[in-house]
Formats: sequence, structure tokens, C-alpha cells
Amino acid sequence: MDIEFDYSASVAQAPSGFTAALQYAAGQFDALITNNITVSIAVSWDNAVFGEGGPTVLDYGYGQVAAALAGSANTPAAIEAAGNLPAQDPNPSGLIALSVAQAEALNLSGPSLAGLNAGAVIFGADGTTLNFSTTDPAIPGEYDFLGIAEHELAHALGRFTSNAGPANYILDLYRYAAPGMRSTNGYQPSYFSIDGGVTPLATFSTSSDLSDWAASATNDSFGAYASPGVATTLSSADLTLLSAIGFQVACFTPGTRIATPSGAIPIERLAIGDPVLTRFRGVQNIRWIGTRRYDGRFIGANHLVLPVTIRAGALAPGIPARDLTVSPGHGICLDGALVPAWRLINGASITQAEAVESVEYFHIELARHDLIFAETCPAESFLDETFRAQFQNAAQYQALYPEGAPPQPSCLPRVEDGFLLQTLQRQIDQRAGLPRTEEVRGKLRGFIDIAGPDRVAGWAQNVAQPEIPVRLTLLASGQPAAQLLANRYRADLRDAGIGNGCHAFELAIPPGLAGPFTLRRSLDGTELPLTTDALAAAA
Repeated sequence: MDIEFDYSASVAQAPSGFTAALQYAAGQFDALITNNITVSIAVSWDNAVFGEGGPTVLDYGYGQVAAALAGSANTPAAIEAAGNLPAQDPNPSGLIALSVAQAEALNLSGPSLAGLNAGAVIFGADGTTLNFSTTDPAIPGEYDFLGIAEHELAHALGRFTSNAGPANYILDLYRYAAPGMRSTNGYQPSYFSIDGGVTPLATFSTSSDLSDWAASATNDSFGAYASPGVATTLSSADLTLLSAIGFQVACFTPGTRIATPSGAIPIERLAIGDPVLTRFRGVQNIRWIGTRRYDGRFIGANHLVLPVTIRAGALAPGIPARDLTVSPGHGICLDGALVPAWRLINGASITQAEAVESVEYFHIELARHDLIFAETCPAESFLDETFRAQFQNAAQYQALYPEGAPPQPSCLPRVEDGFLLQTLQRQIDQRAGLPRTEEVRGKLRGFIDIAGPDRVAGWAQNVAQPEIPVRLTLLASGQPAAQLLANRYRADLRDAGIGNGCHAFELAIPPGLAGPFTLRRSLDGTELPLTTDALAAAA
């Protein structure tokens, strides 16, 4: 995720350090949420308030939303949450409201998202003293602004509920009064649960903002109340909530040998405190090792959970040294970028299991995000704090580190679409001896969902070569302006039987260009049509 801010003139009145701290908080979400999306949030400053935030919402059909949640679920928490959604529409209107960020994360088509801010946040001191430090969050008498920022940004991203009545939002579907009994009145005691109400994960507030946790959740970024002099952090319940409402994580299997100063050691023999070799910071000690195990009947054919195997030497001579099996979302380092393992599958040197009886994943966390060497292959350490709740031993981390994980950026950029991804894929295919397939003429299908003013987005597929990405040319007022490749993943395309779902595209309009904007296949000039919504927006 990439959060961008649209600052109002009022921000000029904010204290020094405000924008830097807010950007830092946004960077935490950017690193934690792995969906390949960009969202814009409006920001204001008003000393009469402490913090307020909310999303821009759009209505979608319940069945469409439920299917998207199930299709994108790639963690135990998300899968369990989706599996406990109501079979029938819980709202007489037939609609569920999503934030712009949720809609983009779930790759839902429907109302145009062009030009929409994902939401808005307002901050102020409200008679208090705010601590804008990004390194010392617990200063006596001062309120940790990073926690306040995380609280309000999460609201803007989609953490919101109805006060009472039928379920209007996703989070309403996880509010329970008792096992098997959803609550329809937020002013009455209720709790957050993803397993049908059997296991309470947090208690909702019955005053203030009803989508926040009650006062019993102390020093929690999603709590209704903040206290001075303490660090306010994201909890396991917070991470599970974000996963359950549609945001999307990574790992090694047993037997994988990890490079240490004492030699390569199987990952299951490593323990917290053991040293490992890293790419950027030399020797780092293990802070935590997350473990999760799936029963094959539970995951079925879910390509976002089934293990990916990288054959020995598939990436470079001796890399990896032996066959390496990882979770599909695990970032593999190639040419200075992190690429999810499943985007490198070619059916020869890198493959994915079609089914498993069971699979167990391990993920090593360090004090600083870095590359560790698994079977000599550089791969990322754990960073996505949002998804810690996916691991069965998440409680162990909280017991060891009640203060939570310190904020940190990703050690390298993540690449999930575009020409760089295609180049990396071709390099691996060439090593495997696979012939290079060039794009040929064939029936073009697809649509432009958004045609300006600030970006273009949609999907395209060549029927004659359903798995070869289509190269497109952006025209501004009839003149060629940019090239793009339709190889971004969208779950709704895969669900609709449109190849493997990697046929979407999105491009920010280069500055200075004016519409109308059109897209043509670069090979032969075939024009891609606009959806009805895109036509209306362009009119």
C-alpha cells in the first residue's frame, strides 16, 4: 500500500514535527498492508479537536463483497473471517458500504474510484501536549502522536461500523453479543470475533466511537481513549481486524536452511536470540519466529496460500542452493526489489503445489527488516505487523514484547506489476530454458475502468495468448504519452475465469498531460473500450 496525503492550508498551523510524524505513521501502514494500491487521504489541522478520521464510502452488492473477501483471504485470520460471513445478505438493502481503500484492496469493479480521496483525517492538540517523536513514543505528560495517527488513518482506510440497525459495513459482521448472535446495537455490550462469536478478540466501546475498542484495551492504537506518557501501538486484535475487513503475507517451510555465523541451520532449529546473517546489517539476532500450519482441506486450491517451490539454481548459479519452498507472498530479492514468490511461477523452475495434505510456514523477524539467506537465496524477514495475527504463536510475541514492534520501513521496494516484473520473470524463464513468447495479434478483450484525470486503470487480455500480458500505449488528446503493461493481479478477474487474474493495469497520469485519454494495444493500435462508468466520468 502507498498512502499519499492531500494537505489543506490549515496544516500550516500545525506544530513542527506534525507532517513528518504523520508520514512516518503512514509508512507503517504502507509496509504492513501488502495490497498493491495507492490511496490519497485528506489532512487538516484544527486545535479544537484531538483526532478525527473517516472514509469515503461506496455501495457494493453483499454477494460481490463476500466473494471478494473469500477470494483474497491469504491468512488464517482472513480465511476464518470470510468463512464465517453470513450466507445470506444481512441488510435488506442488499448493499454493503466499503471504503475506497477496501474496494481497491479487494479489486472490486463498480462505482468509479477516479479522483476520490480514500478518506479524511483531522488532528489537533485540543489542550494537550503531543509527542511527535518517531523514536521515543513514551514521554511523560505527552500523548504519543504516532498512535493517534494510526488510529485515525485506520478509520480513513475502512475501520468503521454502524451505530445500530442492519449491518452496513464489513466490521458490523464481526460484532457479536454472544456466540452465534451478531449484535445490531453498538450501544450495547459487544465484542469483535471472526469465528462466529466463539472467541472474543476485543471488546467494542459503547460510547465515543463505536468502532473503537473499549477502555479495557489500554495503550492500543484502536482504543477509544489515549493516555499520556505511554507508547500506543497496534495490537494483535488490531491486525486481525485489518485482515478481516479486506486488507492483505509471507514464510519458509521446515527443513529450509538459514545462513548463520555458524553455518546453515534448518529454520525449525533456530530460536529467538540466535544470530543470522543479513544482507544490509551483517549479523542480526532473531527477535521472533512466527509459525503457522494449514490443513490441506482448509486451504483447498487457494493460490495465495499454497506453497511455491523455487528449484535449485532457478534464480542464479547456486541460488537457491537447494529447492526452496516458501509461502506465495514471501518477498524474494531480485535486482534490488522484493517480488512475491507466486509472481515468479513459470511451471518449470518455479512451481506451485496444486494441493497439499498440510503445510507449515515459519517466518523470522529481526530488529530491522532485512534480507536473510534461505538456501543461499536472499529473502525478506518478517515485516508485515498487520498480519502477525495469522501466526498461531502470535500470543508469544505479545508476551515477550508487550510494547509491540518498533515501526520500521521495508528494506527494499516491492514489485508486483509493470515492465520491471516482466523483465525479472523473463530472466528466470531464460535460465530455465523456456522459449521467450512475444505478443501476437489476437482478439483483445478488456475495459478501461478509469480514464483520468489523474490515473488510468482497467484490464486487458489477448484471447489468443491468455497468459501473456498486453502492452498498451496511453494517448493524451490522441498523442502517444506513455507505455504500460497489463500484468497487475486482480482477484475479481481470476474469479471471473479471466486467466490467472494478472491482467490489470494502473498508471498515474504524467504531469502536464490533458485528456481525453485513450488506450490502444501497442502491437496493432486496437483501442480498449471504456466502461459505462468511465464513459460517464469522461463526458
